[in-house]
Amino acid sequence: MAALTAQTDADVVVRTFFDALANGSTATAADLLTDDVWWSNIGLPTIRGKRAVVNAIAAMHRNVHFDVQTHHLAVSAPADPTDPSAPTIVLTERTDYLGIGPFRMGFWVCGRLEVRNGRVSGWQDYFSTTNMARGAVRGLVGMVTGRRG
Repeated sequence: MAALTAQTDADVVVRTFFDALANGSTATAADLLTDDVWWSNIGLPTIRGKRAVVNAIAAMHRNVHFDVQTHHLAVSAPADPTDPSAPTIVLTERTDYLGIGPFRMGFWVCGRLEVRNGRVSGWQDYFSTTNMARGAVRGLVGMVTGRRG
């Protein structure tokens, strides 16, 4: 039963974390991070430590409107259920939306989050730069025509 609780808790933590990001609540997102958290977007430098990750989230909230649509979320058991420090892995398949003023672009993202003791301890996102470029073109067309997709 302990593994089921850890899985359910990890699901709630990740959903709450992304809700906080979408709502622009840096404080709520920060409360869901471990002190040793790391964040990696493939192709970009890894950000390490709670202060650095929170600063990056705060900068995003100041400059860009973020939204997310989660399509699939899968939770695995901890790698070693007998080790309380082993993180639970949560995989997300989502569409992330970034907006500045009237411009809004959406693109596919697959994320791997590690949840330990009810907090996100690691976050790695994978995305296609080609899909991101298509999202930017669709966003520009939508901005010019007034039609959002």
